[in-house]
Amino acid sequence: MARVLLLIAGCLAGIVGSVWSQEVVITGFPVGVGGSIEPEFFQEYHAGLRAIADTLRYNSAARAIIIGGADGIEYHESHDAKNPGLALGRAHILRNLLVKEFGVDSTQLAIETQESQIVGDVFRFASVRIVPAPTSDLGARLDALENRPPVEKHFTEVKEVPATFIENLGLQISAGLASSPFGAMPVVAGAVTWKRIVFVEAIFGHTVWDGTYHFMGVDLETRRRQAGFLAAFYPHEDLPVGVIAGWVRIEEISQRYYDYVRMSEGPMFGVRAMPLDYLSVTAVYNPSKHRVAGETLSQSKNNQFLVSIMLHKTFGGGK
Repeated sequence: MARVLLLIAGCLAGIVGSVWSQEVVITGFPVGVGGSIEPEFFQEYHAGLRAIADTLRYNSAARAIIIGGADGIEYHESHDAKNPGLALGRAHILRNLLVKEFGVDSTQLAIETQESQIVGDVFRFASVRIVPAPTSDLGARLDALENRPPVEKHFTEVKEVPATFIENLGLQISAGLASSPFGAMPVVAGAVTWKRIVFVEAIFGHTVWDGTYHFMGVDLETRRRQAGFLAAFYPHEDLPVGVIAGWVRIEEISQRYYDYVRMSEGPMFGVRAMPLDYLSVTAVYNPSKHRVAGETLSQSKNNQFLVSIMLHKTFGGGK
């Protein structure tokens, strides 16, 4: 008889121990995300959460502790306030999931937070663990947690970490082909960008082949070159079309005399479209002044349009 009683007691202890050891740990919360996350994130944990919910429903004396965790990542603003808010937000979203999706009585749940100085997705977590029936102290803690004011949404929901002005700065280098009053030429450009919305760009172009300009039967071995600058602004983040304004000087240079034969300079106004992240097409109106060698005054030439096609590589300055 004693052996039977011991066997029964051992089985009960094993069952109780397995109940109290029930725990689900959900790791890998995205950086900066607390209480706002898609339900699909929890899909793979549903089996374990359902088992804990069944235990709590079938045993009204059982309790569960929900812990929200945050890692040691440092934010540029309000660092001390954000990590506790993220940890608390992760605990709350798991609590709401157990109550709304799995029918757990909210009075059986308590919330705690845990912060780590180490950076890593395993420390951005939310866990739920079955604990023995509450003592008087734990019961008082549960009552206090249930009666506290609701957490404000903006405190538990951090969707974006603001960047500093320096982090929004970037660099863009470009190369392509541009038209001119005297023919096409290869061009290169470099730009400083802010959030990839505002660009300040310098442009330089030069041909590597000789032209066919002649003066009194002499081939002047002309080549074309271009120098200018522009500013571009993209007013709508989701529309890759910006407006541009700038100044450009285009010359046909005599290699024999190292002086311009023909020159065109003036403002330019137009648009730039970027159908791909690395490709742009620019069209500008250039009401320029034209001058040829030997003339003291320029002649006005209106209604001139220039077009360029450029390939880009951008570093930093993300939106």
